[in-house]
Amino acid sequence: MIIEKQVKLSCYNVSGRVIFIKCFEKLSGRGEKPLFELFREINWSLLGTLAVVSALVAWAGDMIGMKLGKKRVTFLKLRPKYTSRVISVITGIGIALFTLFVISVASEPVRTALFSMNYVQNQITSLTAELQQNRANLQGMELELFRSKGDVIEKQEELNSLEQKLAAGTKNLKEARAELEKMTAIKEKTEEEQKVLLEEKTALEQETRKLESSVASLKNEAERLKADIQRLREGRIAALTGEKLAQGVISGPDLTPHQLDQAVERLVEETRALLAYRFGTKPEAIKKPLVDKNSVDRAKSVLSKTPGRWLLRLTALSNAVEGEPVMAELETYNTKRIFASGDMLAEKIINKGSSREEAEEMLFLMLRDVNLRAARDGILRDPLSGNVGSIDTAEFMQTIEDVTGARSDVRLRIYAAGDIYTEGPVKIRFELK
Repeated sequence: MIIEKQVKLSCYNVSGRVIFIKCFEKLSGRGEKPLFELFREINWSLLGTLAVVSALVAWAGDMIGMKLGKKRVTFLKLRPKYTSRVISVITGIGIALFTLFVISVASEPVRTALFSMNYVQNQITSLTAELQQNRANLQGMELELFRSKGDVIEKQEELNSLEQKLAAGTKNLKEARAELEKMTAIKEKTEEEQKVLLEEKTALEQETRKLESSVASLKNEAERLKADIQRLREGRIAALTGEKLAQGVISGPDLTPHQLDQAVERLVEETRALLAYRFGTKPEAIKKPLVDKNSVDRAKSVLSKTPGRWLLRLTALSNAVEGEPVMAELETYNTKRIFASGDMLAEKIINKGSSREEAEEMLFLMLRDVNLRAARDGILRDPLSGNVGSIDTAEFMQTIEDVTGARSDVRLRIYAAGDIYTEGPVKIRFELK
């Protein structure tokens, strides 16, 4: 661009022919802009100034020439007409110089073309050489670019090969990861199963130990039972396991351990009296029952914290035969009144003409209902028989006689003979209507 601009500047006609060349280019179609835009770009003020000043200088030169011609003035001893021509030439030179001065002031490229032409030529030569060097460098660079393109193609092929290897490696990696995840899942599942198996093993070991302990306990129990059976075969039975030996009631707002000890001692003596009665001997000949100390301590703790009316009962811990002490434990029950004296416990209508067997059956059914009701309402059963009370045989037989001898239907009722508490026994009376 710089070289072209400087070459064009060197070819411009300083006298103003540049404008006419541009106009000619526009008219010939070689310009790029329309004709009216060309006229808009012309510096009309500069052209007008040049025209006016040139006209004034020409008019002044002509006037001077005419006056000098009329006066017959000569210049350098020339003839007047030659002098007039010299003045015209000087006037033209003045017009040209003034035009150059004005254009130089108005346009920097014109000043450069007028006063720096040699510099411009040198610049053109230098830039031309530089252009040739740049072209040579460009050719070298094009050659290097061609070589680089070859290297790029080679590298691209290597890159494609590496990408293919990478894709294959990525595929293998994905497969390996999938296989690893599968193996990890199998491992975790195996570990969970192993953990479950270990837990089951631990549970089975604990169960085995419990069973072994139970087996040992059962063996001991079997041995003890064998020994008891042997003792029972060899001697008379003093007490059976779970049998009620003696019982009593203790009550008060503040029960002390001493009171409990006294009550236990009374129960022990009652047990000795019971065993002496069974064997037909004196109580002093019976060995004193051995009461479990832990059961006594538990009873003391309960009674000290909860005062009131309590039942103390001695029960046999194991079978015992004559001549050995009975092992017993102390049981405590909070007792209260279940039935008041005169409460009706059962009622049934018996038709006249019933046989003795029918009367006995109905009476037994009523007694069974009383037994179930009493147990349901809270009266303690006998550990061995399961009954809650007893009835006088003579009264029972008399009631049967009264029922079978009645001449009409009778209503048989059973009433509580007195206040009945948790410890029992249930005492009853019959009434016929």
